[in-house]
Amino acid sequence: MIDPSGPFRHWQTLFAVFVLIVFGTSIIEIVSEFMSGETLHSMADDIARLAVSALVLAGFVIDRRAQQNALKDLGGQLQKARGQLARLDSRSPELAGQYRAVMQKQFDAWNLTGSEQDVVIGMLKGLSFREIAGLRQTREKTVRQQASSVYRKAGVSSRNELTAWFFEDMLDPPASGN
Repeated sequence: MIDPSGPFRHWQTLFAVFVLIVFGTSIIEIVSEFMSGETLHSMADDIARLAVSALVLAGFVIDRRAQQNALKDLGGQLQKARGQLARLDSRSPELAGQYRAVMQKQFDAWNLTGSEQDVVIGMLKGLSFREIAGLRQTREKTVRQQASSVYRKAGVSSRNELTAWFFEDMLDPPASGN
């Protein structure tokens, strides 16, 4: 299906008008020749032009209906997605609270200090050590040392492994058969 917007739409409209003109003139020519007593055999070129333009017009009508149906389907999908998004939005604070509680349990299991927890949250948000230091109003070197302490306590060797530890289970595909 062709996108009904943009510059192609103008050419499509011009072509449709041209085909309508050919269709109309072919009908007029066939009728006038028939009225003047010409045989169908002598009007073969006009009949062929009429048939081709009729097929092209039918193609336009079919394409237009397909575009309208596709647009209707997309509208339905959009409404469904909006409904799902609204449901997710209403549950977001609840889900965030639950995830934060899970994170806190892990922080407690690793015996992280409050400062180390702040550093982990900053790293999970994708902040650089410099940005974390700026937010915490401390030196970048301090944040790096706290990150090293977190890696040791968590049994990981890098920021990537730490981030994966918190997100890996959420990103695994669901178990089949559920």
